[in-house]
Amino acid sequence: MPASVVFLRGFLVPPTEKAGCVTVLVFLMFEVDSVKKTILTGIQALFFIATIQSCSTDFDINSDNLDTPIVYCILNTADSFQYLRLQKTYLIDQAALEFPPHPDSMVFPGEVVVSLERWQNNEVKETIRFNPTTEIQKDTGFFPTDKHLLYKASARILPKQLYRLYIYLGSKEKVLYAETTTLGSLTVVDPMPLPIRKISLYEGANYTCRWQPVEKAGVYQVVVRFKYLETLGGVTSEKTLIWPQGFSNPGSNIEYLSKDVSGARFMHVLEESLVSKAGIERLAVGLDFQILSGGVELKYYVESTAPSEGALMEKPVYSNVTNGIGLFSSMAEVNISNLFLSSVTLDSMAYGRYTRGLGFLDHTGDRDSTNELKY
Repeated sequence: MPASVVFLRGFLVPPTEKAGCVTVLVFLMFEVDSVKKTILTGIQALFFIATIQSCSTDFDINSDNLDTPIVYCILNTADSFQYLRLQKTYLIDQAALEFPPHPDSMVFPGEVVVSLERWQNNEVKETIRFNPTTEIQKDTGFFPTDKHLLYKASARILPKQLYRLYIYLGSKEKVLYAETTTLGSLTVVDPMPLPIRKISLYEGANYTCRWQPVEKAGVYQVVVRFKYLETLGGVTSEKTLIWPQGFSNPGSNIEYLSKDVSGARFMHVLEESLVSKAGIERLAVGLDFQILSGGVELKYYVESTAPSEGALMEKPVYSNVTNGIGLFSSMAEVNISNLFLSSVTLDSMAYGRYTRGLGFLDHTGDRDSTNELKY
């Protein structure tokens, strides 16, 4: 058999921040000739999954029929639009790795019908149709950016409901199936959206987010969005720095869950992410906090992609899609926007040892070049 590689690629969609959800990109590269399988993963924000476990979803990647369906869909109870990514595996020669695949090689031809059913008391209460869309542009990279096909449905997802996903592929005369129970409501305790509240986040001052456990949730994540104005050459533009925190697992019999956001790390993130330029001026606007909870399927993925310990170098890949591979799960989120930073935080950004070269204004809206903090 010639040297060859199977690429599995998929998104947890919608893949843009403006779509109101998280973006996830996964690349899985399997070296067919060898027993070794290398999984390359890249996460832009939150959850994604690709794994094989039950008998009904097992596939042999060395088989002749390599156009295996790959499905990613995360139902979001906080959004009015739902997205689904459907793609297929494909086989290419090792020499072809220098060139991106043709867009048509990653999608199924012919009729594709994607429907979602909400079940209650053993009855179908609602049927939702997904329609193809190319409205969301894919990020640049190795894979082609044109014909970025997603499936979109205009639907509000109800909490604590059983949803069943059906995908009919006419070219394969096959029906893909998956089900999940959506999460309960997410209640955030801190931060509260109070106009007088100011966040302290600098060396020596961390901020703790708190929320109540969500029914059926398997994993949580806090995402911090730092908003600022940047002026250079007389042109002012709005900027946002997105800083996702590490995953948190739910505890047992705990009334509240929490996540500490490191003030020292925040200063380092600013230093690492922003460019120092002569004449640049930056004005901090404030912070947004996004608290996310994901289903147990997402927890399984996070665990399966964690670094291996000891001699075990390979983990099984999880999937809950019958007749295909991928993920069907749900998430809940709460956004707390437009929180102000404290005066000490602003002064630390302007004069602190890690960020004083970035051009941030202090709490008075000015900048004294002779001022210097020792932290």
